[in-house]
Amino acid sequence: MIRAVVFDLWNTLVSSPGGSPFQRLKGLLRPDQAALHGEMIRDGMTRPYGTAEDFLAAWRDRVGLDPRQEADIAGAFLASGRLADWFPEVPRALEATRELARLALLSNTQDFGLDLLERLGVASRIRYRFLSAELGALKPDPAAFEAVQRGLGLFPGNLAMVGDSWTDDVEGALAAGWTAIWVNREGRPRPAHDPHLPLFEVRGLDRVPTLLESLRAGERCPTCLG
Repeated sequence: MIRAVVFDLWNTLVSSPGGSPFQRLKGLLRPDQAALHGEMIRDGMTRPYGTAEDFLAAWRDRVGLDPRQEADIAGAFLASGRLADWFPEVPRALEATRELARLALLSNTQDFGLDLLERLGVASRIRYRFLSAELGALKPDPAAFEAVQRGLGLFPGNLAMVGDSWTDDVEGALAAGWTAIWVNREGRPRPAHDPHLPLFEVRGLDRVPTLLESLRAGERCPTCLG
């Protein structure tokens, strides 16, 4: 039985014009610096930094950041959080899902500039929070999913991951033995996969509570889900 539903953050619960902070970062690097973008992302998402300025200071010499760039990048992190907002259906969907299971957050993100969690009420609605910068592991790394299992004290079969990324959220969850719920708002073609795995697709989070109830009914009645 699913006892906890774990949500991705960016592009699942919230969106921001211009994308997540690290998406904005790429556009602020010069062509000669762009080759280090991937390493910067991984570092920022797997190591704790107190502020955006601390993160940029750690990369200043290696990347060759100039003061104007640092100010622009720090501003992009600030703007990404300040402009972030729920997808319209999310608050009600979280409230309904919380009646059925524990809620948790598992996000590939930095640990600074996340005032949006308080501002939007993510923190008050989702009690358990697991950030890659605090875990030192990024989805789909099994270590990220194992950390959630330990933190919640649950077995893989008790957990469902809800997210928009096929690689990070769906494949990561399935490899960990979880149920995967793919949020496919744009109606993208579904990649090839084992049809026998516990994978479900929704166009919005408003479908998650109904799906969870159906899964529970199917557990009570093995033929109910077909």
